[in-house]
Amino acid sequence: MYHMLPYSYRPQAHYTRAQHGEFQNLIERFVNKILRETDIVDADNVDGRKLFNSMDTFFSYGLLTADGTYWRFIRQFLPKAEQKMLKAECGNANDRFLSIGWLKTSFNKGTLHFMLLALTNQINKIYLNKYYHINSCLRNNGLLEAVTELMDRLNTVQFAFYVRNFQLGFLIMILLFQTSRQLREEPIPAAVVEPYVVQVSSRAAARQRKLTEKEASQEVVPNVIPTEIPSILTQAIDQDVLLDELVRNRHNRLNTELYDASRVEEIDEDGEASTSVVEEKLEDVMTKKMSCAHMESMDPDGIEQILASVEPEEPDMPEFNLADGEYQMSQGDVLHLAINVFEKSSEKIIECFKVLENFHSDCIKLRYFVMTNYNVYVFKYRYKTHSGSPGKTTNLSSEGFFIPVVRMAHDRIKAIKISIDNLSFMLEANENGFSHFIENVERDDKSVFTYTAALAGLECGAHLINSLIQVVEHSSRQLSERAEVDDHIGYMCMLQPNLEKQLSRTIDIRSAALSFWYEQSYAEREQSMTTKSGYLFKTSVGTWMKGSEEADQRYCMIVGNCLHVFLDSNCKSEDVVINLSTSTLHNMGRVTFQLRGPEGQFEFESSAQEDYAEWMAVLGQIMENKATPQYMTPCLTVLLEGSIAVVQEGEKFWADGFLRLLNEIPGDSFQQVIVVHPPKDKDSFFANRAPALCLVTADQSIHYFFLRFTKELERFTNSVEVTFGLKHQKLDEQMMQTPIGKTIHNTCCLAKNLWPI
Repeated sequence: MYHMLPYSYRPQAHYTRAQHGEFQNLIERFVNKILRETDIVDADNVDGRKLFNSMDTFFSYGLLTADGTYWRFIRQFLPKAEQKMLKAECGNANDRFLSIGWLKTSFNKGTLHFMLLALTNQINKIYLNKYYHINSCLRNNGLLEAVTELMDRLNTVQFAFYVRNFQLGFLIMILLFQTSRQLREEPIPAAVVEPYVVQVSSRAAARQRKLTEKEASQEVVPNVIPTEIPSILTQAIDQDVLLDELVRNRHNRLNTELYDASRVEEIDEDGEASTSVVEEKLEDVMTKKMSCAHMESMDPDGIEQILASVEPEEPDMPEFNLADGEYQMSQGDVLHLAINVFEKSSEKIIECFKVLENFHSDCIKLRYFVMTNYNVYVFKYRYKTHSGSPGKTTNLSSEGFFIPVVRMAHDRIKAIKISIDNLSFMLEANENGFSHFIENVERDDKSVFTYTAALAGLECGAHLINSLIQVVEHSSRQLSERAEVDDHIGYMCMLQPNLEKQLSRTIDIRSAALSFWYEQSYAEREQSMTTKSGYLFKTSVGTWMKGSEEADQRYCMIVGNCLHVFLDSNCKSEDVVINLSTSTLHNMGRVTFQLRGPEGQFEFESSAQEDYAEWMAVLGQIMENKATPQYMTPCLTVLLEGSIAVVQEGEKFWADGFLRLLNEIPGDSFQQVIVVHPPKDKDSFFANRAPALCLVTADQSIHYFFLRFTKELERFTNSVEVTFGLKHQKLDEQMMQTPIGKTIHNTCCLAKNLWPI
């Protein structure tokens, strides 16, 4: 029987999507900004650098070699003469450097648009298939056409990304200047308006006469442009004429400013200029005028400087409001999975979630549940170590590797079973079974017929189940029959009878939550209150400390059996952690004590005698009565009509319904309901503190229920309030000054790493 899922918090999953829509928008934004530029766009232009590196990413993304060397592909479209010229310009460079060199030259000469136009030709698709993956940018026809149009709009912009060697770049510019002198227009002399009232001074007249005689004595070829220039030649010299025009305008402007300045100088009686006109050399003029392209700052690492200023990074990913438990893979991760793991080349990732395996055991595992339009994958994640990367990996992300575990084809999913409040789910396979991976090699030996995982949240569970149902029903595969959806009816048929058998009575299940449960007795409460925090002056043993001004002031906090030393009271940067269970305490003076342990030997000095006595008392009590590590039990917390039952499901609960009752807490014994939220400051020491619901009972014991998400904490708290009629309190600064607040705060600090991140 097919049952509709009762909870739906987000729209249905879109099983088709544009691959690179945001990347196209990113390039378009850079182009629109550069079109507003009125000066030459070079490596010091922020938008120019970003556009340069975005286009480098555009050509690099999806290369089958995965090394960013698209020169091997581009050279298929370049004449051999141009290839040799580019190699000579770049010197003894590798293919990656030649790729950057070609892109630089294409921007400067304005030929990038024509190259992209050639790639849109259907005849050239054979080269794309040879060098690029099907999910690459260049093989996305819509993206390629859009980027081609954007590059066409840049034909009015002058780019100046120069070669890495200054001497080579300068010589090339000199050659361009000399070869184009025949084609320059005759410079227009600076306009001088003779005043009608003021008589031109003899000094000014002498200066003007000297300049005129000097210009007439210069032996230069007249700068007269031919009346007709062939169209091909016009395109070839367009860049050179533009650069020469900049130099010529500067020279004319300097002469005009020089003459205008001479009119305000004092009149010289002898009619001769007191200062001589300094003629600028060609190199000086070009260096100054082309400073907009920053030729004078070019060094042997010019192109590396372009890359270093804005590293070839992935396009900015759109910022989505991810639901609890949802995960967004980077484009690099998606590409590596598409090339190395996915079954089909046209397979697309739709959504990805972080799920938990073996929740009710001591070996909880974090897995990545990835849904595509053909399959459902389960990946585990392995962080990189200093010893090196694993021999076979599927993904080269910055921090670790995605390793496949299970592949569940849509046509093999027989049933989707859901637990109460969508906390967990089970996928059941047909007679073909699910494929699994051994050392990254896929095996299909029909040994995996079920997959079970938990979300530990109603909202995120509903989101995952909704998405999974939509993906399977609208699969790209040809499904022979639809998957059966069991909306926790079968689960309740096993949970309720077995729980009634354990409690020996009929029950009414109101709600449930997956949590870590911990019961703290009154004696343990007293021990947990043995804590202290404050500033101390710290120094390592062996450093002579004459006074507090020569030591480092640190904020110290005792949490459980450890002394945490922070740089300041924000508790963001940790200096050292000293395990008090394995350390010894020594009195070194009036206000100084020493801790010796495996972490080292440290001396601490207090600012007052009273504060010193408190530290010694707390440290001595902890070291004398070493607290045993608290065991947080993963369990299913079931809210009944008059109590809370804490149970653990068996490993084969979905088959036999076996569970064990850990505890039952009567509702009439509750005195206080205290809610602990994680801090808003994610850099704080307590940032990973799990959300917790704390129930204070009549015997002064405290029951802690650590939940995975804040929304799940709010949902379960509301259910407790409605069922037992108790208003909850939040753990704030004021409550932390009370004994109960201090106890809860210290216990929650110890449980800050319960849930896998």
